[in-house]
Amino acid sequence: MGVPTQDKGTALVVPDMEAIIGGRLFSETMKHSAITVETPDPQFDLRTGSPYATLVNNQRRFAADVGNYFGVSAEGVIPTSGATGAIEAIRNHIFRLVLQPNPVLLTVSPGYWRARELFHGFGFKIAVVETIQNGFDIDEATLIRRATELQPAVVYLSLPNNPTGAIFDAALLMAGIPERTAVILDFTLPGRQLDTRGLVNHLYRQFQGRGKLFFVGSTSKSHSTAEYRIGWAICANSKDAELFRQENRNVVSSVSVEEAAGRLNHESPVKARIEKSFCMLRERAGAAFQLVEPARRVESSYTLIRFSGDAGILRNALAQHRIAVMWGTEFGLPEDFIRLEVSEPESVQALISVLQATLGERQSANHRLNTAWKTR
Repeated sequence: MGVPTQDKGTALVVPDMEAIIGGRLFSETMKHSAITVETPDPQFDLRTGSPYATLVNNQRRFAADVGNYFGVSAEGVIPTSGATGAIEAIRNHIFRLVLQPNPVLLTVSPGYWRARELFHGFGFKIAVVETIQNGFDIDEATLIRRATELQPAVVYLSLPNNPTGAIFDAALLMAGIPERTAVILDFTLPGRQLDTRGLVNHLYRQFQGRGKLFFVGSTSKSHSTAEYRIGWAICANSKDAELFRQENRNVVSSVSVEEAAGRLNHESPVKARIEKSFCMLRERAGAAFQLVEPARRVESSYTLIRFSGDAGILRNALAQHRIAVMWGTEFGLPEDFIRLEVSEPESVQALISVLQATLGERQSANHRLNTAWKTR
């Protein structure tokens, strides 16, 4: 799987995407260590009292942990309540900077529906690049052209894409998007063939100092910690980080910090389960449904399928079996598209059974109808 790169003679240096996807990049490119906070805790705290002082100190420790994990400056790491909290805080930061009543967000469709809602609900106008006509591949040149034409306040993209798993060359994209435009790259979703840790490190080093560039993430999907709301924003520019920290006074709970400290450096336990789900989906795809697979993609926490039967009948069947899915109409696609969370293979198996049974019932009904017509 390759991603287009520029000629070696140009100023832009794009990493070997095969190394990124294969998971080799981090060990080969890690050259920046985080700034470790060594300030000793006071023995007596009369500023806020010990509980609040412990909470504040834990934010610094968590920032240092995230910085060390990705090989970036801890001073640029802002702890947040999940990746959603990071996106909200960056949205507020951008809104204050642009001083426009209805700034524009540029993103792709389909994409992470909640991020889109966060901006739309705050008064942003939403501009999208549709990917369905391109087999759900994300084309860097199209995004760069649209960003140049629209001059949006912010570009938001998830890598890999939620829900298709599509990937793109983030370095190529960053080099082409005007620097006045804020960029949020969301690395929350684990990709089974993607070295997210190495990719974040590489992008941070290549674009360090660029204003309004943010990398967000969390352990919610990679380590199944959604209930702890463990997230972060990494600022590529130190002045952005300073302003961001002044604006964002929400913190991650000490319980969550302890939980994150024990999980960050462990391999994501969900990747094997994701692989199992995709194996089932590929084996069973056919007459009942098709698996949507862009040319450039990785196996991630979400995927798209396209149901071949009647969506209304399927809705009733899923309701009877108490199976919840996200329908395409909820994120800008026709209703025969369905988004699936695939980190629980047992749930995927239950859905496949209903899909195939529903198609079988429809085929039987059609056969009976055709037989009745022929006997008239």
